[in-house]
Amino acid sequence: MFLHAGDTEVGGFGISAEKQPLLIEDFVTVKQAVTEVTVAFDDTAVADFFDDCIDRGLTPARFARIWVHTHPGSSPEPSSVDEETFGRAFGDCDWAIMLIVSRTHATYARLSFSAGPGGSILLPVKVDWEQWPKLLLDRGGQMSSQFEAWMDEYGKNICPAPLSTGFGLPLGSQSSRLPWAEQPWREDDIYSLHDRSRLDDEFADYFETMEER
Repeated sequence: MFLHAGDTEVGGFGISAEKQPLLIEDFVTVKQAVTEVTVAFDDTAVADFFDDCIDRGLTPARFARIWVHTHPGSSPEPSSVDEETFGRAFGDCDWAIMLIVSRTHATYARLSFSAGPGGSILLPVKVDWEQWPKLLLDRGGQMSSQFEAWMDEYGKNICPAPLSTGFGLPLGSQSSRLPWAEQPWREDDIYSLHDRSRLDDEFADYFETMEER
């Protein structure tokens, strides 16, 4: 729904299963300014999202490692802006994933990790359709109410902005023209909001197991 609701990109965070870091159980957006080629998260909204997740007992490995965004065109390949953003905002993490879904539903997913010598690997993506009936029942069993909730989230968080020459900054203007007063995600690495020295041993063990297979 978020992919087709407008002609801009939409970004958010994937929330992983407790014991399966590569299984995304939920996609959550925060307040953001968007264009056809950029997404700029509001710092305060990101901080609130982090705090809410911690209050729910989630670890950063589950809610702050998978950056998901859409491309309104046909290609899921990351742009230079995507690469800059991923490197800047997630480069100090022990592991992180950039996942992109295009309008044709083609996908791009890349895992970067700092364990050992560090590196990156492309990942295949698939939808676990077998879980869809259970998921729908767990959320009330009414597709109409679920769709309305998605629409409410989209209307609340997705704010189209003027096309920019840089990440989140409108052409020929200052950031004060954004829908909020605070500086967008570009100015401050979101991971400065929390301890970035945490090592996710569970994921490292998982990755090593996959390598052995």
